[in-house]
Amino acid sequence: MNLTQSEFDNLKKRVKKIGLDLMKQEQKNYAKVGFPVTNYRKVIINGKNFYYAGSNIFLIVVEIVINQARKIFPKNFGNGNAVSVIHALNKTRFLSGRLKDAIRIYGNENFILIFDNENEGDTNKVLRIDLFRKLDKIRHKRRKYAFTGGLFHALKHFSINNLPLSTGNDIHNVKEPTDVIKLIIKTFYLLPGEFDQTDKNKYTVIEPLDEKYEICYIFYFETNSKIYFLKTLFKRKTKHIN
Repeated sequence: MNLTQSEFDNLKKRVKKIGLDLMKQEQKNYAKVGFPVTNYRKVIINGKNFYYAGSNIFLIVVEIVINQARKIFPKNFGNGNAVSVIHALNKTRFLSGRLKDAIRIYGNENFILIFDNENEGDTNKVLRIDLFRKLDKIRHKRRKYAFTGGLFHALKHFSINNLPLSTGNDIHNVKEPTDVIKLIIKTFYLLPGEFDQTDKNKYTVIEPLDEKYEICYIFYFETNSKIYFLKTLFKRKTKHIN
């Protein structure tokens, strides 16, 4: 859905401010502080407008490359190794001749910022979703790595036509990878959540899945910039209260 010129102008200012604030907070000498209008998306969930904007690589990977890579390299998905997923993506849409460089590029400032309002306000929440925050070596498993944080960490719990979308093999079917973004938006903005009593940076939202299970979404709240980051999500048995 296309943005109006007014929506774009307002969101553009917010993206720039957030980019500069995070650059200062993380003590970096660079940051992405703007995106072209073609990199903005507007979605309607439960009758409410939401917006997100992100890097070329993030949007192309999620909207095109994941599905292509799964068809060409199906064995690279669902085997528990993040490097296999990156290899499939890089072979499908060439990014670098060295896999190590491709991992570095994918993990470097490739994200979307999500807004529940085009205008800045005290009650508005901003959520950032990276492709992934980093790769961590899996203990006791030689040459196997896990996605830590971000969308690819979340995608391990989802599938399309019973085929994995990332490293995991959970069967939780969606129609498109972008549907997972919409699920995260819906959960984060429209369901009640709470901060951890012992950790002011941890924000949790629970989404009922069925009679037996629920999905637990964990977000990290950066207190200075007031930006939320997707940290993890996982399926667990519902905690029934007798």
